Amino acid sequence: MSLDKSGLRRHFSQLRESMPPEERRIADAAICDRLSQWSVFAEAPAVAAFVAFGAEPELSALAAGKAWFLPRWSAAAGRYEIVGVGDLAGDLAEGRYGILEPRPELPALPERSWRELLFLVPALACDRFGVRLGRGGGYYDRMLEVSVRGAAAVVYDRQFFGDALPSEAHDRKVDWVVTEKRLVECGKVKV
Repeated sequence: MSLDKSGLRRHFSQLRESMPPEERRIADAAICDRLSQWSVFAEAPAVAAFVAFGAEPELSALAAGKAWFLPRWSAAAGRYEIVGVGDLAGDLAEGRYGILEPRPELPALPERSWRELLFLVPALACDRFGVRLGRGGGYYDRMLEVSVRGAAAVVYDRQFFGDALPSEAHDRKVDWVVTEKRLVECGKVKV
């Protein structure tokens, strides 16, 4: 396995894509259960999450009872913005890259308000140091710059990398990694 970012992206993407549907369904339920019982999630008044795209973990079961926010591409700003959604079935439309995102008519949350959001972010891989390997656009790195409450990468356990992933100065580390089998806190593992 190549340890450069593009080789790692291919490797972990293939690992994730190779999960059988039933195993993925069971893992999604376990991830949601782990998150719902996690004190940081329970205490967060609002959550910025993601809509599962392709083989990413499905988190929609967690939206009930929380102020739920999702990213939406803003062509005018050239970056993603955060938008509150109340109805996952009715408030979403296909957006950039074919990913479901909040409808254009829904108002964006002012960036100064992002500070209090707990971010749940997707990744192709994460390590125990909080290094998150994304798709390479840096979109989440830019969104997480203002986070005060913290960010958790939500991945399947097969995407958890035991060694250190390569990172660059602009890469924003996550504070936790949540899988169906573990909750990892920057340098500490809680099983």
